[in-house]
Amino acid sequence: MELGSEIDFDLYPEIAAAGSLSNALDHALSQIGSSLRATVTVNVIAYARAVKGSRFCQMYIALHEHLFIFDFWLMGVGYGKGSCSSLNEAAQAIHFWIIEQANIAQMQARFSFFTPEDQAIAHAAGRAVEYKWGSLLKMWRTRADAKPDAMSPLPLIEAAIKQPELAQLFPFTSMNTLHFSRTTGYPFTNDCPFAVPIGNGRFRAYKTSIEVGEGNAEEVVAMLVANLPPNCGPAVDGTADDLKTEQ
Repeated sequence: MELGSEIDFDLYPEIAAAGSLSNALDHALSQIGSSLRATVTVNVIAYARAVKGSRFCQMYIALHEHLFIFDFWLMGVGYGKGSCSSLNEAAQAIHFWIIEQANIAQMQARFSFFTPEDQAIAHAAGRAVEYKWGSLLKMWRTRADAKPDAMSPLPLIEAAIKQPELAQLFPFTSMNTLHFSRTTGYPFTNDCPFAVPIGNGRFRAYKTSIEVGEGNAEEVVAMLVANLPPNCGPAVDGTADDLKTEQ
């Protein structure tokens, strides 16, 4: 669905009355008695955002029909999305998700337009790590099939998942670099070693910003295991900030 950048005020009279999408959402939240306030952080498209703690929602509008489009986030994980023509109903869903801290089942029971993401279902079921490994493998294998790339981290991922010490952590890639986190939510921890492809089937391992060494995928994965933080157990639900609070 094409998102609207410039607002057609004839199509969206409630936005015309409020002056902007964020003002319109803010007014709708106020009307239902919500303590949430809507803000806007970008101005290239019609956009509004509501946030409290680790939960937030983003709202957009459709270009060719009167439709509000929004998503639901928790700890940096997209948990679901929805769309409806009623700004009041959208505000209720956003309030329910953020303020009442609804779960996936509660959102589905109350709002027919709520569609959960597969990754959210995995997180809610305690399978975030397993799901992420699977999605990384699928993504990078698909890319490799479409266009072989000497700088792909796929060999690293395939070697790392075979190591129990790494397979229990939450993996993610940034550009072509393979990282690990001790939490499943964002912000991730940054105390685990990481590795980057350097071409010709070789990779380089780092601990923080210090180079550890280089070699083939199996050799570098062994370096990653050897340089994990002490007592680095399975990744836990939460964020790096949560770990700092507990320590």
